[in-house]
Amino acid sequence: MNTRKHYELFRYLMEQLCLLPEDLVFVEDIAEWCKKQGIPEPDGDRPVKLISKEGSGCKMLIREYISDEVMHQRINALRVRIQVENVAFDRADALDSERKRLAYLFLSEYATSLPGIEDDLLADEWAFNEMKRLGFFKT
Repeated sequence: MNTRKHYELFRYLMEQLCLLPEDLVFVEDIAEWCKKQGIPEPDGDRPVKLISKEGSGCKMLIREYISDEVMHQRINALRVRIQVENVAFDRADALDSERKRLAYLFLSEYATSLPGIEDDLLADEWAFNEMKRLGFFKT
């Protein structure tokens, strides 16, 4: 999936989170970009990464191309985490479009920077609540 096609979605999310549009950066490979900047990033397939530096703001890195396999892995990991809380309802089923999956990845990454969000389950919860607030799940 070419994420640049979804620039307006990312720009909208940046605006909603009070992030500057110029801090949205599309990169070919997040791990490689981080390596050049002296930032550790062991996940070579990482689709989204928030970089924040004390006193110099932040950057939201978006991988230019996310393969179907990587997207499937990320959504499957969400499904596994959800089963810890509720096996009867799979919240990941609500991510039924590219737009929603990308918004989830973006928002769950952003959530990791918030006070009180110490793990992926809390980041998932925050991301879904934010998606609901922003109208992603309106019928």
